[in-house]
Amino acid sequence: MAERVDMSFKNKEVKMWFVIMVPVFIIGSIALLTSEPASRYLPFLILMAGLSTYYIWRYRYRKKQKETDNKK
Repeated sequence: MAERVDMSFKNKEVKMWFVIMVPVFIIGSIALLTSEPASRYLPFLILMAGLSTYYIWRYRYRKKQKETDNKK
C-alpha cells in the first residue's frame, strides 16, 4: 500500500511547495497581466521554472532522506 501524504505545514515538502510556488504564481500573474502579446510565453516559462525548481529540490531531499535512512 502506498504511504500516506501528510498535507499539513509540518510536512517539509508542503512547506517548500508554498515557499516556491506562491511567489512564482504571483510573479506569473503579474507577467500575464502586464506583458505584451509578443511575450505571451513568459508566464508559462515562469511557471515551468518554479515547478522545475520544486521537483529538483524534492528529488534531492528524498535522495538525502533515503541515504540517512540507510545509514541507520
